[in-house]
Amino acid sequence: MTIAVKSPFAFLWDEPANEPFTTLLKRDWEFLPEFDIDGLLVKMTGAFAWDADGYVDALRIKRETDAAAIRMDRAGGKVWEREGDTLTILHQLVDLPAPSDPRAPRLVIGSAPRLWTL
Repeated sequence: MTIAVKSPFAFLWDEPANEPFTTLLKRDWEFLPEFDIDGLLVKMTGAFAWDADGYVDALRIKRETDAAAIRMDRAGGKVWEREGDTLTILHQLVDLPAPSDPRAPRLVIGSAPRLWTL
């Protein structure tokens, strides 16, 4: 007897949640699912390269309440980054202006240098 198990990622295809995910699919994002040894989906990663601008957007989804997204410039600098619940992150990615748009983030997000401790 087989027991049907609902995927923890079903929310990506359920109404109305599917709108931002479907939008990214239509924009030719590439997604790579990761499965556990039982064949259950455990993580979804995706990326989109802005070839003309040299930027890359990336997304990682672990569950409905755990997602992260980033945009990096051609030199590998972070210009935009978000973490939070998946639907919020998906909507923010859909609304993120193209790198060539004057409203798009361009300032590289810096970080403090690591301190040496003895």
